[in-house]
Amino acid sequence: MASTLKDVVNSIFTPGTNSGLLRAMNASFYALFATLFGLVVLTRANVHVCALLALSIALFASIKWFLAQIAEAEEIQRKERLEKEKSEVSQGGDAARPGNKEGKDE
Repeated sequence: MASTLKDVVNSIFTPGTNSGLLRAMNASFYALFATLFGLVVLTRANVHVCALLALSIALFASIKWFLAQIAEAEEIQRKERLEKEKSEVSQGGDAARPGNKEGKDE
């Protein structure tokens, strides 16, 4: 629990998401689902509560889809960067020093 809270606070200052932030988001949505489901039972399936439950499920699904798309795009970028570095090294370039084509220090 402490590491999740620490990850959530750290995610404010760093770009992207981390596992603690995703755990906190999932826990929040699951608590919301449980609360709304309880309200559905207590109100005998009030249409407004059912609509709120449906909207929250749709929001959760869309956020999860969006995060999956971001992770996929980051993976593609990582692979492209790796391939570019491999091709630079195979051509005799120094991938560690992008401005240094001959491998000499300036």
